[in-house]
Amino acid sequence: MNFHLFLWLLAASGRHARILLPLGVVLALLLPSSGAFFKPAAPYILAVLIGAALVRLDIGAVLKAALQPQRLIRNFAISLGLLIIVPVVFFNVAKWFGLPDHFLPLVTWYAVAPPIGTTIWMCIFLGFTAPIAMEIVVLTNLLAPFTGPYLGEYLLGAAVPISSAMLCLRLGIILGGGLLLALLAKKVLGEERIEANRHRLDGVSTLSMLAFLLPVFDGIGAMVMAVPILALACLGLVFGLNFGSQALVFAGGRLLGRFGQFERAASGKAMPFPEGTRSVAVVAGNRNLGLYFAALPADPLFALFVAAYQLPLYLTPMVAGWFADRSQNA
Repeated sequence: MNFHLFLWLLAASGRHARILLPLGVVLALLLPSSGAFFKPAAPYILAVLIGAALVRLDIGAVLKAALQPQRLIRNFAISLGLLIIVPVVFFNVAKWFGLPDHFLPLVTWYAVAPPIGTTIWMCIFLGFTAPIAMEIVVLTNLLAPFTGPYLGEYLLGAAVPISSAMLCLRLGIILGGGLLLALLAKKVLGEERIEANRHRLDGVSTLSMLAFLLPVFDGIGAMVMAVPILALACLGLVFGLNFGSQALVFAGGRLLGRFGQFERAASGKAMPFPEGTRSVAVVAGNRNLGLYFAALPADPLFALFVAAYQLPLYLTPMVAGWFADRSQNA
C-alpha cells in the first residue's frame, strides 16, 4: 500500500471514529468463530491502545499537577474508592441480592478494573472537567496491577483461575508496555509532530479498537444465538453496573450540593455539585475490562460479558450528557 494512502486512511479513521466503532461492533457480531485464534493478540493490541491514549497526554505535567497536596489527597481518595471500596460494595450487594454465583466474578472483575483511557476523550467531548479525569485515569492505572488481582482473589477465593501474582505481572506488562510505547513515541516524534498528527494518532486508536473487537467478539454471535437469555442477562448486568455507577456518583454530587453551591459554570450559573463530579461519574462507570480479558485465561461467559460491555461504553457520551443536563437544570 502507498504510504501516503496509509496515512490518509489513518487520519480518515480518526475523524470518523464515532461511525466506525459502532459499525465495527455490529460487523464483529457477524464474524464466524476462529477457535480463539485472535485471543493471543489481545495483550499486544491493548498495549498499543494504552500507548495511543497516553501519547496525547503531557504525562509529566499531569503527574506534577496531581502531586499538589490537596489534589493528591483528593485523587488518591477517589482512586482507592474506585479500586477498593467499590469492588467490595458491589460484590457484597450482588451476593445480598442473590445474584447467581457464576455472575459474581463478572461483577468483581468489572469493579476492580481501572477506568478506561477513552474516558478522557469523553469528558473533553462533553465539556466536563478533563484534568481530574486525566489524573484519576493515570493514577488508577498505575495502582490497578497491585490492587485488582489481590482484591479479586480475596473476594472470589478459589474461583480465580490464575494466581494473583501472575495476574499482577500480566497486568503490569500490558500497562507498562503501553506506557513505554507512549514515551518512545514522544521521544521520537516530539510534542509538535504529535499535535500535528493528532488525527492520525486517533486513527491508530480507532484501528486498534477495531482490531481488539476480533478477540473480544470471537464466537460471540454464535453464543448469543445459542443462549439468548444468558446474553440478555449479561447485557442487563453491564448496563446496570456502568450507568448505575455513574448515577450513584451524580446522586452523591447532588447530595453534597445541598450543603452549598460550588464552582460556577461557563454560563455564570452556580453548579449544584462539586467541580469534577460529572468527570468522576464517567470515569467510575467505564472500566478497562479489556485488561482482564487479555490477562485471564479464556472463559466463554466472561467473553460474552466483555462483548456486551461495549454497548454501554459507546452510549456513555449520550447518557452522561443527559444526566449532566438534568443535574445542571434541576
